[in-house]
Formats: sequence, structure tokens, C-alpha cells
Amino acid sequence: MRKAFLAIVPPLALTLLAVVQSPAWASAPGCGQAPVEKLLGAPAPPGPSARYIVPNATVAPIYQWESNNGYCGEVSLMSAGLASGQWMSQYNARMVCGGYFGPESYGYGASLEQAGNPPGKNGNYNAELLLENPDQGLTGPYDYDWAARCAENAGLALTQYPSTTGYQRPNSGLSGYQDMMSWIKSQIIAGHQVTLGVMLPKAAGGSDPQYDHIVNVIKIGTNHSATDPGYYADDVLYLDDHGVYTLKLSAEGVWSFTSNPSIPPGAGSDAEGCTPYIFAYTFGSFVKTRAEANAADAPAYSMVMPDANTTVRTNTGNDAANGDGTTTVPGPHNAGFSISGPIDTQGVTVPVSLAIVGTSTLSNGVWIANPADENSSPAAGYNYENPYIGGPPGTCNHSNCISNVQPAAMQMTLQATIRGLTAGTTYNLYEYDFPTQGGSDTGTAAALAIPTADFNLHSSMATGKTTFVAQGPTYMTPALTRMSNQIVVFRAVPASAP
Repeated sequence: MRKAFLAIVPPLALTLLAVVQSPAWASAPGCGQAPVEKLLGAPAPPGPSARYIVPNATVAPIYQWESNNGYCGEVSLMSAGLASGQWMSQYNARMVCGGYFGPESYGYGASLEQAGNPPGKNGNYNAELLLENPDQGLTGPYDYDWAARCAENAGLALTQYPSTTGYQRPNSGLSGYQDMMSWIKSQIIAGHQVTLGVMLPKAAGGSDPQYDHIVNVIKIGTNHSATDPGYYADDVLYLDDHGVYTLKLSAEGVWSFTSNPSIPPGAGSDAEGCTPYIFAYTFGSFVKTRAEANAADAPAYSMVMPDANTTVRTNTGNDAANGDGTTTVPGPHNAGFSISGPIDTQGVTVPVSLAIVGTSTLSNGVWIANPADENSSPAAGYNYENPYIGGPPGTCNHSNCISNVQPAAMQMTLQATIRGLTAGTTYNLYEYDFPTQGGSDTGTAAALAIPTADFNLHSSMATGKTTFVAQGPTYMTPALTRMSNQIVVFRAVPASAP
């Protein structure tokens, strides 16, 4: 099973389902998790909590490409990147990972690019960003795009959930699942961006014994202390699913599942479409065995019950050279990682977040503004790439495109916000710009040339520098125009730093 859900143009059993809703009046009323779960026959989402734990920077949903086996892992890293002051497209996020064709070794071979080199009939699973490290005993011998190397190459500081040992106790059985959830909660309390693997129901294409899809944590709802990392069954996990489930509301007020076009359903003036993005589950209800996740009334997402005493066959880091094989590994087990910010060995950087405040797509020689997607809160806004990889808009809605060809670039308007400033202090904001990745570099050679220490000393590595005196705790840059095939990275440090 691919490690990203491949568009909900589902099996016949789902296409026949529909939910009656009040007549449409604007922007698809009732858009959200509830109609998705109702169509699946699953329980309704939980209610509000007394308080919420959120990362230091807002996790804004991002709509993923479904081509080339899906880009859920790449989009998850991109989300953490935006929260850390940097942009790279889904294409470049996969390329920066440096995945190469051939057995795991200290030598590097031909780039896997987006779908393999040359691309296979179904693409190469190893070209996707996957969660586990190849040195944990949980994967096969062939190289693939693994999160820790992807993050390091992108200049981001990653902490991985220790699947083989667990966080505070072994990741096996109910106590192992609780260990994973406590780790997630502790990372959110620390303000980090958290990514994890989840299962889909069989009716929606789920099949892998460990995880089918990779998602980001938006926040955690709790009725307990917001600083308590302990496991509570009534805590609520809020996820960004990257727009996998999409819905359409008929003129009769009936919901049904629909496809995943280049522009998210429900964006702009679309009053019939809906892209929910955000799904919520109590900690106690979120865990399922694979069999339970396959049940007719299974929810849209769940996390596997780990079991270190058995083995499973999974596509994760498979041992087939063409990327179509499977690997026997201990498990199932839980997997995930967190991003705390940029790699900064001296601890001198101050937080920078980057927002996409507008995009335009070239059509017949004219730049056409893309509509904002306000289906969710927080909203995805302009966090999607139009057109899709693999063909012109409208041709790759159903995950049926396999391609190594980068799509046309969008024009983007970006704005950076620097936080945690001390009034009266002088700061330097550095911008590092890189062209699109060509795929000639693999492994750690694909890493971006960004300083990880002595930022002021290495100022010549930056494309641009802005010096400012803080007037308060935040500083916002003017709007910047960049192309989506560029890689744009910001780092901010006091002028007195090394």
C-alpha cells in the first residue's frame, strides 16, 4: 500500500454513499469531518475540550498532490518548514531528500527523482518520504526518502519517535500506544511540529499493516493541565490530513465523495465542494488493530495498535529495487517525528514563520489568481500547488499520473514573521534562495547550503540580508514575490550573534 492516500474517488461501496444536508447557501455549509465520518458509517467527531495545546507556530493545512504515490510525507515536512521560515515545493521537498537507486551503502547512485529513475508503472515507493530510518531494523536494504535525512538536508532539526525502544516504555500493546501518544503530547507542549503515520479504513483504500498516510498534528484538546504530558483517554488529537477526503454537496443538499483536482474543492466561490482537512479523535478511540480499521464502521483515520511480538509485511523501505516489493519487519509499530525549528548548533536563531498570502497560475499567457481555501480553521488558504505534477490541471485528479517532470511554477506572494524579539535589539534576517533541484545530487549531497552555526560570520552565503531594530516582540517583512519552483529559506539572529 502506498504511504499516502490516493484520492477519494473510492470503491463502488463508497461512491454509492450520500448524506443529506441542509440546502446549500454558501461555501458548502457543514463542510468538515462530520459528513466524512457519516458517509463512512463511523462515529461523529468529539466535542470541544476545556483547553488546547498548540505548537509555537500555527500548523496551516496544506493540500497535497496525489500523483507519484502521493506526497503526504513531503507535505508534512513542508508544513514544518513554513513554520520554521522556509518554502519548498512538493517536487523539491522530494528531491531534497536525496533518495537514490540501489542497495543501502555509503555510496550514492542515480536519483530516484519523483517516481523512480526511470519511473516504474506505478512509481517507486522508495521515492516517497517515509517515516522510519533505514538503520532501525524496520526496513529493507534499498535506499529511500526517509524523514531524518530529508529534514537534515532541508536544514530542519528533527526528533524521531523511537519505535524500536519506545519513549518511556516499549512500543507494544495498549501501553505502547499510550507511550506514543504521550510522546506526541510532550512534543506539542514543547511547541514542536509533529508528524505521524495513520491508517485509513479498507473502504477508503487502507491496507498497510502499519500506516497508510502521513499527517500533521494541528493541536491537542485536553480537560487536564496543558503542561501535563500524561496519557488521558479523553484528550483529543487534531490532524491535518492534507486534503485527502474531498466532498461535494448536491443541489438537493446531499454530500458525496468527489475527486482531488488541482484546486481544492470548496476554495473561493465554490459553494458545492468541501475539503475538510482537520480530523479529531479522542486518544481512547484513535487506536485500532488493522482488522478494526478495516471494519465497515471504521473512522476516516486511526493509529495502529503496536505489537512487538509479531512481524508484518510492509511497503515501508521495501527491499525491491524497483520499489514495488514488501519487507518483513517487527511490528506493527507506531512511527512519527517532530521538528523543533531550524538546525542551529549555537541556539542563537529566533523563530521565523513563513506564510503564503497569494498565488497565481499562468494560463494562456495570463497570470490568474488562485482562490483561497477557507474550508477549515486554521484555513489552508493558498497552501496548495496548481497545477498538479504529471499533466495539465484536471488530468491527475485520481492519482493516475506517474511522472518525473516538474510542473509549471506558480507565482507566489510570501510574508515572513519573526517572533520572540527583544525591543531595542538589532537583528539580521537572512534569506537563502536556491533554484529548483535538478536531481544530480543524492544522499547528503542534496542538502541545502544553509549555515547551521555562525550565521553572521557566514553572511556571504545569504542571497539577501535585512537589518532591523525590534520595536516589539514581532517583526513582519513586506510581501515578497517568488516562484514556487524556488527554494526560499529565512533565518533570523541577533546582530551580536556569531
